[in-house]
Amino acid sequence: MNALEGVTLIDFGQYLAGPFGPMVIGDLGACVIKVEPVTGDGMRNVNKPFFGCQRGKRDIALDLKTERGHEIALRLIKRGDIVHHNMTAGVAKRLRIAYDDCIAVNPDVVYCNTWAYGLEGPLARFGGLDPLFQAAAGIEYDAGPVQEGNPPLYLRFGMTDTANAMLSVVGCLAALYHQRRTGEGQELWTSLLDGAAALEADAMLIDGVPVERPHLDKGQHGIDACYRLYQTSDGGYIQIAAVKPEHWVALCAALGLPELADDARFANAPARRTNRAALEAIFEPAFAARTGVTWSRRFSDAGVPSQVPTETHEGELTLFDSDNERLGLVTEYEHPLMGRMRQFGNLVDFSDTPGHISGPPPMVGQHTREILSWLDYSDDAIDELRGEGVVYWPDDSYPWSV
Repeated sequence: MNALEGVTLIDFGQYLAGPFGPMVIGDLGACVIKVEPVTGDGMRNVNKPFFGCQRGKRDIALDLKTERGHEIALRLIKRGDIVHHNMTAGVAKRLRIAYDDCIAVNPDVVYCNTWAYGLEGPLARFGGLDPLFQAAAGIEYDAGPVQEGNPPLYLRFGMTDTANAMLSVVGCLAALYHQRRTGEGQELWTSLLDGAAALEADAMLIDGVPVERPHLDKGQHGIDACYRLYQTSDGGYIQIAAVKPEHWVALCAALGLPELADDARFANAPARRTNRAALEAIFEPAFAARTGVTWSRRFSDAGVPSQVPTETHEGELTLFDSDNERLGLVTEYEHPLMGRMRQFGNLVDFSDTPGHISGPPPMVGQHTREILSWLDYSDDAIDELRGEGVVYWPDDSYPWSV
């Protein structure tokens, strides 16, 4: 038994910000049916990020712009508990799968749209991509950091995409709980801008005055002498996070500098922040005297939080790490065309209702026939729909089959 077993989500999203949330909900046990154009999701041509947000879904390729395609979509919506997408303003309405269209066939449906800028306002009708919202929220400014004279820095990990998607997961599950408790569905939404705001959650005003936040140094090593990267003798780095008084004393001892623990310039955290440059000037040559692995072992024995940054070799070391495998952070399955595929595993662990990763990312329309059968279409009707180009399922000659 999985936590969301029996829940069906209809995923009309494309790219990353829409499909990532449904995938997470699917990993928790829901049945996720991905609806994509017969020509494929727009992100299939950059398959690495596509694979990262599509696993475990059942896939139907469907031309929503046709009458018969629209009819199939409404049959799916009628059977779903959640409808989820990331279409820009007006698109769902033109396709006749907006909230009003959905509640006409399924009054208690939970309906989620992950927007770019949001539901209302002058920018609501525009789409957007992750770097735009990193820029809008000040993330790129702080990552530079521009205040130290560096240019802005784009962090390539789709941060606002995934933050937005995870907010949609929380929203969908809260609305689903409300639906189960009251019988009432509802529309909900989040946005890339909301995701960016979540990542800047430590920004605030007190009586209208900004509260100063820690920021990176010019070298982008860290925010404090005891909370940063240091270069080691092998040319690599080690990250330390000595945040408690006992960490400070242990760090000084492990570095062979026990006298620093009693130095008045560094007596407490505020003093160390004030005299950061002086402390870093002492620490940097000390760290450069030994390898990262040596320091890591010393700090581990001393109780100082530290980690040598990992060169993952495009994820190979992480996905073949025995500790990660034991923790369930790695999963493996056979993809029909790509072969044996390894990806990150369960993101949430349960004592009694474990997650369920049901398989690899689907090919375009891989499950079209079985989904149409589930919707009570006959074999003859299914073949007719394919012949008319309303639906698609893959064969070896079609270039979007990946």
